[in-house]
Amino acid sequence: MVRRFEILDANTRHYRRYNAVGRQLTVPLIPLSNSTKPVTNFLANVNDLIEHKLRDVEDSDTVRMTIQNQVNQNEGPEL
Repeated sequence: MVRRFEILDANTRHYRRYNAVGRQLTVPLIPLSNSTKPVTNFLANVNDLIEHKLRDVEDSDTVRMTIQNQVNQNEGPEL
């Protein structure tokens, strides 16, 4: 299966208070083609990423995912 994403950076952090491990990935989404709608492309990329990350998860684990754009992330909503 061809992945629609590329992992550029991965960080792991242990949270002692919660006895948990957090992983942060930097992943740019790769366009499928010029004819694909942006929302369809986004959903396909995110679904592939979720399937990839859930492969090694135990049934008792809690998984949380945050999607953040690194460009203009500090800007507020446009008025």
